[in-house]
Amino acid sequence: MTKSLLPQRRMAAEILGVGIHRVWIDPEALDEVEKAVTKEDIKRLIKERKIWKRPIRGVSRHRAREREEKRRKGRRRGPGKRKGSKKARMGGSMVWVLRIRAIRKILRRLKNAGVISRRTYNKLRRLAKAGVFRSKAHVITYIKEHRLNLKPIESIEDLEKYEKEMAEQVQSK
Repeated sequence: MTKSLLPQRRMAAEILGVGIHRVWIDPEALDEVEKAVTKEDIKRLIKERKIWKRPIRGVSRHRAREREEKRRKGRRRGPGKRKGSKKARMGGSMVWVLRIRAIRKILRRLKNAGVISRRTYNKLRRLAKAGVFRSKAHVITYIKEHRLNLKPIESIEDLEKYEKEMAEQVQSK
């Protein structure tokens, strides 16, 4: 029958600076520990390694490492694991990259089609870098509102028409 030894366990826990459940008492030295009444006695037993504190039970990383390995292979990334839209999962910077690339592409096309001048193109490119434009449509609206276009433009379809004209002019030369 095991003895309680609660007072000794409590004193040892206080001395070791842990909870009473982390105090280990040597089963062969139970009689000696039972006779220990003062803190000095408990300190002596700790020095003799008849009482000591158990190590902290950590959380194993084994399962986490296995999961990471599977994710690197492309597993566990299906629709059931996803929360949030594609843009939300990209992270803030990637959305900006996609937007600025699209805006710069439309500005290049407008310049090459002769809809805007080189000087206007440079100005609009700087504005785009500053985050003024929300989308390609916003760029076209801005150009129309500020009358920066050399040729009339209503939409991206008009732009395609001008690009075809420019391509024909280049071929005829």
